[in-house]
Amino acid sequence: MKLPWRRVRDWRCCACGKCCLAYTPKLTYYEYLKLPKRFVTEKRGRYYIRKLGRRCPFQIDNLCIIQSEKPLSCKLFPFSVHRRGDELALFEYDGEEHYVYVDPFCPNITLGHPSKAFVEKIIQALKMVTGKESDFSILTCHSLYFRNSSGGLIP
Repeated sequence: MKLPWRRVRDWRCCACGKCCLAYTPKLTYYEYLKLPKRFVTEKRGRYYIRKLGRRCPFQIDNLCIIQSEKPLSCKLFPFSVHRRGDELALFEYDGEEHYVYVDPFCPNITLGHPSKAFVEKIIQALKMVTGKESDFSILTCHSLYFRNSSGGLIP
């Protein structure tokens, strides 16, 4: 069950890679065209990244190796934006109504009253969804070090 954004105080990406293991990212048609076909699967007219076992083929340890070509669904995680939804998920941006949810699977979600920093992250996600911006810098980890699958730090 996804949480309406108004129930979340904050969130930050720590590059744990858990989302890459648990989810199969949906691709836009344009993203499908850009990726090597051996890494794509199609189900009922929709395209997804094909997992290699449980892993995303673009994940090494806990890092995404296609940052510049990362699918929109990956850039947005743990956010999802819908045209309809619960009143608590309503977020007005640029004169339009969007319903924004947060996936509680992500371990870095803090519940409570939304912080100003969290609202800025939602705005950046909406800019990407509406095509007004492609930068996702505040939605991804900025650490100089990441943890590999055994917990060690790598530069």
